[in-house]
This record gives sequence, C-alpha cells and structure tokens, in this order.
Amino acid sequence: MAIDPTYRLLSLCARAEGHPEFKEQLKGQLDEFSAWRDLPAQAEAHGMAPLLWHHLRSIQAEIPAEAAHALRGLYIRHRLMNEIHTRVLMEIVEKLGKAGIQPLVLKGLALACEYYPDPALRPISDLDLLFKQEELLPALHLLVKAGYKAELPRADQKRLPKELTALSPPMDGISVRIELHHYDPQGRSVFDHTLDEEFLGFDAAPHTVKAGDGEFLVPDPMDTLHYLIRHLTRHLFVATASNPLPLKWIADVISLVERHAASVDWAQNSALLNRLEVFYSLTPMPENLLKVIPIRQIPPAEDAGRYPQGWPQRVYPQWKRGGSLNHITRMRASLAFIMQTLSVPPAWWLRVYYGIDEDAVVWYGNVVYRMQVLRMIPWKLLQRLM
Repeated sequence: MAIDPTYRLLSLCARAEGHPEFKEQLKGQLDEFSAWRDLPAQAEAHGMAPLLWHHLRSIQAEIPAEAAHALRGLYIRHRLMNEIHTRVLMEIVEKLGKAGIQPLVLKGLALACEYYPDPALRPISDLDLLFKQEELLPALHLLVKAGYKAELPRADQKRLPKELTALSPPMDGISVRIELHHYDPQGRSVFDHTLDEEFLGFDAAPHTVKAGDGEFLVPDPMDTLHYLIRHLTRHLFVATASNPLPLKWIADVISLVERHAASVDWAQNSALLNRLEVFYSLTPMPENLLKVIPIRQIPPAEDAGRYPQGWPQRVYPQWKRGGSLNHITRMRASLAFIMQTLSVPPAWWLRVYYGIDEDAVVWYGNVVYRMQVLRMIPWKLLQRLM
C-alpha cells in the first residue's frame, strides 16, 4: 500500500522553517493532492493546521476556498489560545518567582516561542512545568492560594505522582490546564513497571526565552531534544490510526535539530541519527545541513503513519453473555487478536521507537518487540487484580 496522501502532505510540512527544496516538493505534492475535504480535520488531529496554513501561504498555493477558510480559522483559533496560555504562564512565573521557585517550561509554549517564526504555528493544549521534587508541593499550594483549582495530594501519600495538575482561573473565558512535573528516581512506568525516566536529566544550565513582555526558563537545547525523543517514543508505543502520534512532535524535533545541528556531537547520538533518517525521509533537509547531519537521504517508507495492531494499541474485545457471536466465532476473533498483538510492527515505527538502523528492523520486529509485549502482559494482569 502506498503512503496516505494526506499524511504525506502533513508530514512534508512538519518543520518550522521552509527552504527551497522543501517548497519545490510541497508544490509537487499539491499538484497531485485531492483530499481537501478531510485535510483540515486531519491537520488539526496532528497539531499541524497552523503550520500547514503557514507553508501553503509561503508558496502562494491556490487551494479550495472551503479548505483555505477552515485552515485560516484554525490558525486564528490557535493564535488566540497561545496568547492566553502565554499570559497565564507569565502570571505563574511571577507568582512562583516571588517565592524563589523557577520551574522549567517544557514542550509546547517553550518550543513555540523559541523555534517557530510565529508562536501561533505550534498549537498548545496545556502548560508543562518541570520542578525540583522539593518545590512541587509548595508551587501547587501557591497556585491554589492564587485561585487555581487543583486536587492536593493526601497528607499520608508516600510518593507524589510524576504529574500534578491545576486549572487556571478563566481568562477571556478560557481556563488553562497546567501540568506540574518532577523526576522521581523511584518512579515506575504504568506500561510495564520499569523505571520511568521521562523527566530524567536536565542537568545543563537552563536559559531564558522571551514571550511578549516577559520571559521564562527553558532547558538546554540538548536536554530538550533528548526529552522530546523520550516523550515521543513513550506515546508512540500506544499510538493508533485513530489516535496517531502528532506530527507536530516531529516538527518540534526537526526544528530544534536544524537550529543546533552544527553544535551536536553526532558521533555520540547514533539512535537520534537513526530516527532523523526516518523524519528526514518525510520532509527534506536544507542543503546547508546535508554535510552537517550524517544520515542517508531515503524516500519515505510506504508504511509511514501506520501502527502496530492488537494489544496494547487496542483492548481485548469484550463480549456480553448471550450475545449473537457463537463460541467458534469468538475463538477465531480471539486468535486473530493474539496474532495481531504478536505481529511485526511497521518498519518506520520500529526505527523511531527503538532508534535503530534499517539492518536491525527484522531482529527488533520479530524478537525484541514481541518479548517486550510478552513481558508487559503479566504486569497488566497483576494490575487488574490489585
């Protein structure tokens, strides 16, 4: 099966900055593209609507009026939402700063302000703040005192969750969700009870990023890059066709890499290079970086955008007693589900999730992935009994 044309167009635009080769490829894709009716909804699902609109305008593309109207509307919507998120963030930074607490801003708004020519091009759904472990509860209490809504942990709770949430007072009718994170060296993954290292690192000195009339702290670029990869692969493991890995996360990685490519020690980042080979098969590398980032230029995989089947991407089918399915049909359905669960994932998925090269795909697909899924099953069964 050929790569889906809508996914191909959106993945091609997964970058903050355009360049001549990219624009030529974009014009070529538009010449053959016809799925305009569904494009805005698919772009929004991938967090790509404003960025797609930006790139289409950059080449003065002539597109159907209905699609143009929808994409422009989504851009305006995200611009307003990002402005509200920025105002809430500046309020939080000021309130916590008076208490000597300076969280690091992760992902969305931090990337939007630092790597995108217009912050509105990077949709934001919440604010992600990283705290030192001992600052997490004091920060949450300060926000609650300031009128933010949050469920405070119980006094007898032995270990704080890796993420606490708060909801800001309405601003222009919108309440912003804030996620307060910290790293717990004893924290465990909900997937398989292994150590959860999503927020590990961030050891280098942070720097400030300006947003409007204010500024906030963000991690060192390489710390951010490694975190983005951990976050991306964590969500990739359970992504499905109906809930795909957002292409805006690939745009984040591409955009950060292109800004700092000359200062990266590529010899120490082979897994990153393997992932970038897949990403740059979807959107072309600028000519000035061809000799800087040491990867092959390969065509996009035909299975790009497809995901593993079965569990854990889908839950085991449940049937009601006395239903219309007979015993043999249920057995066949169960066997098909098991076969899907143990089937080999698409090659692009394996390369991005494990950070492997093309030669390792067969081994990781047939052995490593299957062993990983089989190790997860006892833990999930135990969770149901707890």
